[in-house]
Amino acid sequence: MVSTGVNYLAVLVAGAAYMVLGALWYSPVLFANAWMKGIGKTKEQIAKDFSPFSYVWAILTSLIASYGIARVFSYTGGSGIADGILISLLIGVCFVLTALWVNGVFEGRPRGLILINVFYHLIGLVLTGIIIGAWR
Repeated sequence: MVSTGVNYLAVLVAGAAYMVLGALWYSPVLFANAWMKGIGKTKEQIAKDFSPFSYVWAILTSLIASYGIARVFSYTGGSGIADGILISLLIGVCFVLTALWVNGVFEGRPRGLILINVFYHLIGLVLTGIIIGAWR
């Protein structure tokens, strides 16, 4: 594999966009209530168990995912937004959807909860792919 390099500024922006999507996705504006119902917790329970360190993990994983998309983009010689969408959808469906779905099924999670989590990551990865692709 020949790598053409990674645009680290694009990775940072894509990681931040993934985080912003998560903040919106799991907010009352979109899916907070359905998500809390799916995990069987109340707003008060979540607030009580909250650790600011959770955001460190969220930032770190968003950046790792963005870097991974950028690295695969580089290895495949991708260029442009269409390639970014294709690569991120392929990664999202083949790895994220399958992993989250099988875990959710074996954990006995409600289908709606699985879909909330899967689509957050699929859309987040596509957003990442768009940003990485736009900077190539």
